[in-house]
Order: sequence, then structure tokens, then C-alpha cells
Amino acid sequence: MTKNNEHITIDGNDYKNLIINAAKCLEDNKEEINELNVFPVPDGDTGSNMSMTVANAAKELLNSENISLDEAAEKTAKAMLHGARGNSGVIVSLLFRGIAKGLKSSFECDGEVWAEALAQGVDAAYNAVDNPAEGTILTVARKSAESAKIAAQSNNNFEYVLRETIDAAEKALEDTVNQNPVLSKAGVVDAGGMGWLLVIKAMYQALIEERRIKYEPSIKNSTLKKADFSAYESQDITFGFCTEFIITKNEPDRDTSKLKKFLNNIGDSLVMIDDGEIVKVHIHTNDPHRVLGEALKYGIYETVKVENMRTQHTNKLVDEEKEIPLDDYAFISVSSGDGFSELFKELGVNEIVSGGQTMNPATEDLCNAVAKTNAKTIYILPNNKNIIMTASQVAEITGKNVIVIPTKTIPQGISAMLGFDAEQNEETNTQNMCQSAKNVMSMQITYAARDSSYDGMDIKEGDYLALYEDKLLSSSKDMENAFSTFYERIVAEEKCFVSIYYGQDLTEEEANLQISSFRERLEAKGVEVNLYMGNQPVYYYIISAE
Repeated sequence: MTKNNEHITIDGNDYKNLIINAAKCLEDNKEEINELNVFPVPDGDTGSNMSMTVANAAKELLNSENISLDEAAEKTAKAMLHGARGNSGVIVSLLFRGIAKGLKSSFECDGEVWAEALAQGVDAAYNAVDNPAEGTILTVARKSAESAKIAAQSNNNFEYVLRETIDAAEKALEDTVNQNPVLSKAGVVDAGGMGWLLVIKAMYQALIEERRIKYEPSIKNSTLKKADFSAYESQDITFGFCTEFIITKNEPDRDTSKLKKFLNNIGDSLVMIDDGEIVKVHIHTNDPHRVLGEALKYGIYETVKVENMRTQHTNKLVDEEKEIPLDDYAFISVSSGDGFSELFKELGVNEIVSGGQTMNPATEDLCNAVAKTNAKTIYILPNNKNIIMTASQVAEITGKNVIVIPTKTIPQGISAMLGFDAEQNEETNTQNMCQSAKNVMSMQITYAARDSSYDGMDIKEGDYLALYEDKLLSSSKDMENAFSTFYERIVAEEKCFVSIYYGQDLTEEEANLQISSFRERLEAKGVEVNLYMGNQPVYYYIISAE
């Protein structure tokens, strides 16, 4: 609805266009947002994470015609949650999840409704973050929501209220440099806050220009696209994978006819039984991940089986008598590097999710890993502080008993696995694994991706950076300085065992040579030192001390 060329209210198609333009804006400006990251380590950056998160919603909405407002908002929220990457991506998804709740059952949205919905989004985001700090995306979003509420009281025009939220967000963003000590030292505003400002600016731009954006997603390496199942087709079988599963419905009375229509479009030999409580499905398809992903919207997986019909052809229906009984425990670990992945498997990890500093996995990646497990209790090891919040969403989405051990580094993940005892109960194991993770000292040597000033240090591009937990200990052109800094910490903490994992840019011979002095000095103090292949990107060395 418009009046005097202004949007008094918006409907579902308007909302769709606002989200699509927000995705395009983030894609166009992600590198600029990335550059605001204070810490100069090559990372799964804020701009990239936010861009991929919102792009997931844009892709979902792109082919939706004549969509209602509440449906568009719900689609946006679900897509962002499943595609959320990194802390910034999760927070954005939570903001839009709260907005969807505020727009539920709404056919149109005026300024007052938008202000209330935005407030619910801010509440959802704040409730998901322990000890939220000022000077972040949360602050910018909260200030914009507070401004929206005030603006709506004087003018209920949606366009006016959205414009006021932008003004407030700009002021709040400018102030983040004064609120956050780290930002203050670097002289920059918060990257996540900038991303949120660009989101609402892009929404306003799409609104006033009244134009449809031609959006073509630039994501070329997502998990689902890497899984090229069509390559396994044979000449005799049109659809190459027999996919069977049982889900318990979240809503017993929910109509599953849309699910059946979707499945019919991407496979054959479909058998689908809906008895009100559970849905049983058998289908031949070339894309089992799409099948499982769509079904996940309707309930909780109880069993999943995917067979390659090139080697084992079958037309049997779901046979409950042959279902595998649940194991007591299963483990999912995020890992970066073949060496670490193999080590986690040796320690008993069931599913490895590729990810880490260079690319944070999406919530959907972790949900797919959970779907492949068959256990009463599933432990997830994020092994990166930016993945912990993403992992925390998995239990709610899947409905399974998922426990996240908040490991911030790969050494913490390894130590947590060593702390598990199958003879102990769930509560004791959770406590022991968390404590084991805390007991390990984690150190890394990487390089500076750009010139920077951080914590009083003048950092030059290409410097070797010595990282201890979340702290930068040294920056130097000489790697020996990094090892010397670690030596002092290890000796001071009276650690007895040190494991050194070398990265993909080094050979074992090179690594042995570079650590020789470090190893000799530690062994002279009675410390046992072992070298392993981690094959991880970004970090020359990842070191644990216990």
C-alpha cells in the first residue's frame, strides 16, 4: 500500500524485495566489512559470513511469487538460520527470526508493527548471547529498534520508521569505536554493526526505488553444491540414490502435501506415509541432501539411510524391523586439515564437518552431520569461538539431544575427546570434557594478512604472529621469536606434554628443522615434545601443551 509515493505499509512481495536487495548489498560490500575486522588474521570474516547468511534467504525467496508477509518473514528466518555462518551470521539470523515472530499472522506491516517486530528480533539476539558487550552489532540493532518505536508513535508510516532506524543505526555505529576498547585502539567501527546498517539501508533503498533486484547468488562452494550426486548416475538408473528416512513431526496435524509435491519433483519410486505422528519416506533421487533438508522442516529425524544404487539397487519400502538401534553417544567435530580429521576419527568422532578460520560451517552443515548419526546423545565440538553460537542452534532445529562442548581451538577439541569415558553418565562426561578442554594450553603461529596496529603492537603484512588462546603475544619477521614466547609460557605453566601440528604449507622435514631449538629447550626442562601432521590451512603451527 502506498500513499503520496510513500509506503505506509508493506506486504509479502515488498518484504521479499527488501531481503533480496539486502543480500545484494552485503555481497557487493562484504570485503569492505571484512576490512573492519580488527584482528589481522586471515579469517572467515564478518562481511563474508553475513553475506552468505542473508544470501541463503534471498535464494529461498527468489522464486516465491505473490507470497504473504508472514510467509516471507518465516521463509527468511528459517533460511538464515540454516545458512548462518559465524557469530555475525547467527546474530543476523536471530534478528530476522524475531522479526518473523513479530510479523506472524500479519498481512501488512506498518511502522508500529515493524517497530514491535524489530524489538522482538533484538530480544532474540540478546537472549542468545552470554554477557553481550556494548559496541557490537547488538548495540547498533538495539538502538535502531529503540528509534523505530519512538518514530512509530509520531508517524505510523513504514517508510518513515525505517528511515529513522537508519539514522539511529548510523549514530550507534559511529559510537561503537568509543564503546569497545579494541575498536578504540584500532580506530574503526564494528564490522557487524556496519553489516546491519547496510542491511537496513539496502531495505530502504529497495523500498523507495520500488524496483525488483536481479539477484544471482555468488556462492560457488557451499556444502550442498560440492555434493555432486549427479556424477554417480549410471546409464540404467535415472535417479542414483535410494534415500529412506523416518521423521517425528513437530506438529502432528501439519499437512505434508507440499513435502510430497516437492519430493515428486526431484525423484521417483516415492513412498510416503503420514500417520499423523510420523512420516516415513522412500525415494530414489540424485540429490538426497535436498530431500533430507526439505524434510527437516517438518520434524525430527529418527532414522536415515542413503544407498548408492550403482552398487546396491533396491526398491524396498522402509522396513522398521531392520532399523539400527540407537547408540548411546555420537560425536561431531569441526576440523580443518586432513591430519586433524584423521586424529579425531581415531579418537572416536563419527562425523567430521570441514571448517575453521577460513570458512565457518553453516548451521545446516552441522544439522546434516547430526542427521547422519544414530545416537541418543550427540556431542558437537566447534573447535573455534566463531562456530560455538552456530552449533548452539542445532539442538533446537533437529530436536535431538545435542550437547555443545564450547571448544575454541582444535587442541581443546582433542583434549575434550580424551576426557570422555563411556562408563560415565551424560552429565559427568559433559563436565569432564569441558574441564579437559580448559586444561589444555592452545597456541598458534600464523601470518598477518595486512598492516595493522593491535594491542600496542605495530604489525606488518607477512609478520609471524604468535597467538595464545585469544591473545596476540608477538609479531615478528623471525618465527623463532614466536617459539621463544611460547617456551616461556609453557615453562611458567609447568606443562609436561607438548604436541606440535604443522600446516599444509610445510613438509615434515621443514617443520623438524624449524622447531628443533624449541624442542631442545623444552626437553631440557623435562617436557615431552611430539610433532604431527595437521595439514591445516592458515596456521603454520598449532601447538597444545598439557
